[in-house]
Amino acid sequence: MQLASFLEDPQYQDQYSLHTEIIKTFGRVGPNAEPRFRDEFVIPHLHKLALVNNLQIVDSKRLDIATHLFEAYSALSCCFISEDLMVNHFLPGLRCLRIDMEHLSPEHEVILTSMIKECEQKVENKTVQEPQG
Repeated sequence: MQLASFLEDPQYQDQYSLHTEIIKTFGRVGPNAEPRFRDEFVIPHLHKLALVNNLQIVDSKRLDIATHLFEAYSALSCCFISEDLMVNHFLPGLRCLRIDMEHLSPEHEVILTSMIKECEQKVENKTVQEPQG
C-alpha cells in the first residue's frame, strides 16, 4: 500500500502539513471506511501520529495536530472497535492525545478523560461478560 510506505518513510516523519492533512482525511473517511482498512491501517496510524505529536516542541503545531487528532478520534469512537484494537491502539492513542491536551487545551482534556473512561468501561464490561472456559 503506497500510503503506508509513505507514512513510514523517515523523510516525512517531521512533515507537519502532511500529518495535518492525513489526520483530517482519516477523520473524514475512517468512520465510513471498510472495517478492515480502519482497523488495520487508520486506527494504528492515528496512534503513531498521536505518539509523534507528544514529541512536537512547537506548541502551536502540537495543538493544531492534537485538535485534528481529537476530531478524528471523536468520529471513530462511534464505530465498532474490537477489544484488541481498543486496548492496543485506540486507548493508547487517546492517552497520548490527553497528554497533549492537558497543557494546551484543558477543555479538550476533560472530554478526552471522559472518552477514555467510556472506552475502558466497554473493555471491562466485555471482559466481565465473556464466559470463562
